[in-house]
Amino acid sequence: MTDKIKDLAALDTVKGSNAGFEVSIYNPATNEDLGLFITVLGKDSDEFQKVSRAQQKKRMEKMSKGGFRNTNVPIESVEADGIQLLAAVTKSWRQGEKQTITVEGKELPCTKDNAAALYERFPWIKEQVDTAVGDRANFINA
Repeated sequence: MTDKIKDLAALDTVKGSNAGFEVSIYNPATNEDLGLFITVLGKDSDEFQKVSRAQQKKRMEKMSKGGFRNTNVPIESVEADGIQLLAAVTKSWRQGEKQTITVEGKELPCTKDNAAALYERFPWIKEQVDTAVGDRANFINA
């Protein structure tokens, strides 16, 4: 038996992606909920699409300037773009009731630069956030 939908608007992932989703972050070793939450926009959001297109355009322009000789894009550049893209769609975070997170005793507010630094330093957080951003089911109101 299949579920039938009466109105496709119920599956509007663009609207849901623009609204955002709060990701619960888990300990990578124990899978324990850390009480850390990061709110992100989805891959169908306007912001994600805007930043992704700008990054692709930049890569294509760089490749076209070098002609056939410059068709390689360094993996480090692609990884850095991925971190910047996730930082751009990170809208807030909280640790318990505090609207900051603590790293080495310092409370960090949610900024694009802090998000990029967090994802670079803690690849396991980046991985959890990246998975959530890419999962359209997170951005559909059931």
